[in-house]
Amino acid sequence: MVSRSWMPGWRPWWWFHGAHGQSPWLGATQLPRPCGRGGCRLYHPPLSGYRLLDSQISLKKTTEDKDVPYHLPPTTSVWCARQLQGIRTNFANLKIYKLRLSKVFIGIRNNTSIISLPGAQQLWNQWEIQCLVLASFSLQVFLLFSPGVRKRRRSTVLSLLLWVASLLADYVATFTLGRLALHLNDPRHQLLLFWTPFLLLHLGGQETITAFSKEDSLLWKRHLLSLGSQVLLAVYIVTKSWHVVSTKQLMAPMVLMFIAGTIKYAERIWALMVAGISITPGSSSMSDYVLNVESSVLDDAESYFQRLHDLLSSESQDKIDYEGLVEVAGKGMRIWLNFLTDMAPFLMWNKGDTIDRAIRKLRGLRKPELRHQIAYKLAEIQLSLVYDFMYTKYGVLQYHLNLVYSGIERLVTFGATSAALVLFLKADLDGQFAYDVRADVKVSYVLLAGAVALDLTSIFMVISSYWPYLPGRSPFVKIGFPGKRAMFNLTKLVHPLGKGLWSGQMAQYNLISECINEKQANLFVWVLRKVGLVSDVKHIKVSPDLKEFLFGKLLDIGATKHVHHYWKWDCSTFRGQWARSTLEETAEGRSIDQSILNLEGGTIASAVLMWHMITEMCFYNTTDDHCSSTLHRDMSRQLSNYVMYLVGKCGVKNGSDGRFEYGKLRRDVSKALAHKRFSGGRLEQKKVILYAYEGRGVFTSRASAAAKELLKITSSAERWEFIATVWTEMLCFLAQNCEAAFHIKNLSTGGEFVTHVRILSIILGIPFLREAWQAQGQFVPNQII
Repeated sequence: MVSRSWMPGWRPWWWFHGAHGQSPWLGATQLPRPCGRGGCRLYHPPLSGYRLLDSQISLKKTTEDKDVPYHLPPTTSVWCARQLQGIRTNFANLKIYKLRLSKVFIGIRNNTSIISLPGAQQLWNQWEIQCLVLASFSLQVFLLFSPGVRKRRRSTVLSLLLWVASLLADYVATFTLGRLALHLNDPRHQLLLFWTPFLLLHLGGQETITAFSKEDSLLWKRHLLSLGSQVLLAVYIVTKSWHVVSTKQLMAPMVLMFIAGTIKYAERIWALMVAGISITPGSSSMSDYVLNVESSVLDDAESYFQRLHDLLSSESQDKIDYEGLVEVAGKGMRIWLNFLTDMAPFLMWNKGDTIDRAIRKLRGLRKPELRHQIAYKLAEIQLSLVYDFMYTKYGVLQYHLNLVYSGIERLVTFGATSAALVLFLKADLDGQFAYDVRADVKVSYVLLAGAVALDLTSIFMVISSYWPYLPGRSPFVKIGFPGKRAMFNLTKLVHPLGKGLWSGQMAQYNLISECINEKQANLFVWVLRKVGLVSDVKHIKVSPDLKEFLFGKLLDIGATKHVHHYWKWDCSTFRGQWARSTLEETAEGRSIDQSILNLEGGTIASAVLMWHMITEMCFYNTTDDHCSSTLHRDMSRQLSNYVMYLVGKCGVKNGSDGRFEYGKLRRDVSKALAHKRFSGGRLEQKKVILYAYEGRGVFTSRASAAAKELLKITSSAERWEFIATVWTEMLCFLAQNCEAAFHIKNLSTGGEFVTHVRILSIILGIPFLREAWQAQGQFVPNQII
């Protein structure tokens, strides 16, 4: 072994050409040439295969000029030629790696390698279909497990990822199907044609999501057109590749997967169509549905409240009967679905006694804390079922086909994918696939096994959901059904009683804080605010005290046949009936001038804006340390900021008059911020409120007068309870008058508290109980029952 100092920087790596299945050889144009201290480079014309030598080669320096079979460049010495002549016999003992490249320029210098763009292009052409198919499958896995999380959590990042994934899933599958059509006669892609029906399966989507938003359901006709075009393209690919021998061996599993994919895709279109029709006003299908809704809803309503009465009459009143709640929610599935889509079926009822008996049982529970716990959990389960119907495939299948027929459909698709996997495995064991397509075989196993695993997971999700226990849609609810308790134990394991079915949050938006933040913002923050990256809306958890207070007001006021005219609550207009009745209960309250409180007359938007300022003025003008007053004060501010969010940010019941009032209030606040006392330094919200409390501004002067009138109530607990009652009535009014689209839309983003309030009012029969009693002639004035 002689020194290699003649060429500094030499590395023990060699690139050379070798045809597939033949001994490698090195031609004259492939000689390594010195390139200075950095090492060497190997130049070669377009090649079809390469082998990498991972071994040091013993070099022997010589000056003899004989037995040289190659035409050498002038700079190449004779000893190098001799060594190259014997390299062919040394290759058998070297470890080699194969790279599929067509045009390669490798620079070995300082341990770095550079691959040219043409080489990378050739590599992508070889693995393009494989990468696209695996990417499509990965998106389906993500779409199976992620959508259920958005029902329970409010996350911008998750919503963004889910939106991108739902779009890419269709685009990638469609694009890959088109690329497969270009490789019909390519002998290197014979096995790739077997993947055609898998793309139809991916286009069919997963059980847990059919639409990202309610607007997607309205585009079901576009998806129907896509179904026809993609199925025709898949049939074209299969028929054109029929003459390929290796593809004929896969025809049976290919046909099975084609059947499964077509069924899945058709299911998705049907689910979108059903959900889209249910939220499309004025459609002929909706009109027919409205005409036929009365009989079914009346039957459901009577059985629902009767089942609720039986549940509350059971002996186990010390804890929540989870299984009974699920059955009650199933009884009223059509009621809540129609109610949230503005069908309002309760207006047709004349069964007030049925409702009243259930409510009296709820009021008579031994543990008062169980009242709101049962009601809120029942509302969660019902809204979870509505979400499944609107945004998932299995919700529509269970609702319209019940568990038996939807189970048959799932068994067909699962059996088809399982049989295809078995047939493909048999073909592989019989050696029907060449060695050079083993990578494609492995990808096929991933797709087949993945399809079977996704089907099994979907079946498990359906069995562990609430849908198998809905009356009339599953044999599990029949008395004496074997295994019912074990099946429900599985449901409790996946969905424990204490696990929330929505985010449990409500938004907080304060107009004064927003105006202050806008004034303090620099140019960069101002731009971020305009594009929506910085927001003044925050979210807080709905406290148990707030839940209990609101449900108590609904139960005590809304479900009581009372003496005075203001107890007969009209949900179509806001007149402050509940607030005025609260004032009448105390001597100080009766002395308040109600004409300046803006409790009736005007729009709901103006009332919300006015009371938003009143609440802030009362908050910063008092220092209440009593526990009861502090609790009601915090709840009042939380409700004020939440209702302000609904009206100001979401536009609920905020027509042209409301937008005008909103603009006037912002101008008054802006004038207050422009006052000299706020120039310089950091602005404080308290100073702005106290300045407005002085009566500066057209809008704030009215709020100031009302706040000063309320501060005459010496008992802070009574004052804040009155303010909280005002906001409770406003929230209940908005819950009844929100558009159906608002409720349905927010079910997919963690839910809104106002939607739960709407369901609670229906559980208690508000505001339809009095109409039902009056229809029966049993409403008794001047009496409290």
